[in-house]
Amino acid sequence: MNKINKKFEKVVVLDTVILYPEHRKLLNKLSEQILEYPSSLPEGLEKQYQDSPELFVNKRCYTEIASDDTPTQLLMNRVDGADVIISCWTNIPDEVLKLNPQLKLIVFWTHEKEHRVNLELAKELGITVVNVPDYGTESVTEAVFAGFWQLIHKNFTSTSSIENENQTSNAIINYVFTYFRKIQVNEKNTRSGKFTHHFHKIGQAKFDFDQKNIDQLIPEKLVEDKKVGLLNISNSNETIAKLHALKVNCKKHTLKDNSLATFYKFLTENELIFMDSKNIDAATLKKISAMFTNKLIDIQELDSAEYSINNNIFGIVGLGRIGITVAKTAKKLGFTVIYYSRTRKPEIEKELDIKYVDLKELVSTSDVVSIHVPAYKAENLLNKDLINRLKPGSFFINTADGNAIDQNALTNRMLRNEIFAYLDVYPGLPRKDILGMEMNDKTDWKIKKELSNHVLAYRVGWKTQESIRVKTYKLLGHLTDYLIKQ
Repeated sequence: MNKINKKFEKVVVLDTVILYPEHRKLLNKLSEQILEYPSSLPEGLEKQYQDSPELFVNKRCYTEIASDDTPTQLLMNRVDGADVIISCWTNIPDEVLKLNPQLKLIVFWTHEKEHRVNLELAKELGITVVNVPDYGTESVTEAVFAGFWQLIHKNFTSTSSIENENQTSNAIINYVFTYFRKIQVNEKNTRSGKFTHHFHKIGQAKFDFDQKNIDQLIPEKLVEDKKVGLLNISNSNETIAKLHALKVNCKKHTLKDNSLATFYKFLTENELIFMDSKNIDAATLKKISAMFTNKLIDIQELDSAEYSINNNIFGIVGLGRIGITVAKTAKKLGFTVIYYSRTRKPEIEKELDIKYVDLKELVSTSDVVSIHVPAYKAENLLNKDLINRLKPGSFFINTADGNAIDQNALTNRMLRNEIFAYLDVYPGLPRKDILGMEMNDKTDWKIKKELSNHVLAYRVGWKTQESIRVKTYKLLGHLTDYLIKQ
């Protein structure tokens, strides 16, 4: 096995780049010195943060807000002598490149680099600039369907008891997403103006945090490969099929069919267990409820939601890597899938049994429209005319790029309750004015009753423990590749 004998002299990490302990260990092997800055604060707040960081605990993260205009001199002081800069959102001015001849490598922990640094100048100066263009993982696909079921839960739920298989599957799937992906918590923070609070807490971490701290700072986890059990639930075939389509390991158990040992194995090996208390005798119910309190969920206590897919049309805008995974999942769930892409893909059409249509037909006929275009490469793709063609009562999902749509047109349809929308990205930050509503003042970021029938989260798509781990390894892979080539 080839070993890396050479190290970087100094690596500077700007703004919020999430490093787990395992990443930290690898980064220490790659560099003699590492300096990290939790966020790129405006110059006026820099000293205040250094003196009293506790004052920022309940404040919005300034990284997002000020990264584009971080004072050049402040950056110069931070990156002085660095041969590697790692960043996420912070722009790197030309002066920084010109006045740091030792600089070898700039790595962006994001899908974009074109508008963060002058690529031509960097090339001229011999500075390698790389990013993580494929940072989105299965977590983005999951977020699409998590948002979809959250919309179902929010708009089609009744307090009546669950009576049929469709209601059972809707209730269980929404609970699984809620438990692992925490969209409801994210939405609450987003609507209250604390949508970047999470990132700021991460930015304040001492970077050597353990798994407990990771669980606190990044509570979201994939549903993929999680183990879910169904105990004495009748007519569960639909639920199992849909959970399998979402890559959840799901098994059912019937008390009378198996031995006691097998029963307790079932109870212990699953992370969540859904049961129907109506089908379990009182003594058994009392015993297992006491022993497995934290993971037993009685479907009789869940709200029912009557919404059936029934070959509804799922329209995908952009059939790249993520778009394809969304199409595969939608097909397995029972949707009829159509798509629009700038480049038609006949082989994938045949493989997945999906149909190519133009944008007008897609938005006019789809029951669900999901956007999967490359960020900043499809600005205003869905203009006012196309947004107004969305079917009344249809679902609109955007986990890709807020600039791809006419937000004002979409907001107007949302305010009129003509469509259901799950938004994870925006043409800016998720503020009232960005969503087409007047702000009372500069600090009024709260989004409340006006859009109450819609789900407004912030960057849930990529943010899970598992996907962040992969994303950061990809970033560190760039550093490793550079040293190997040397």
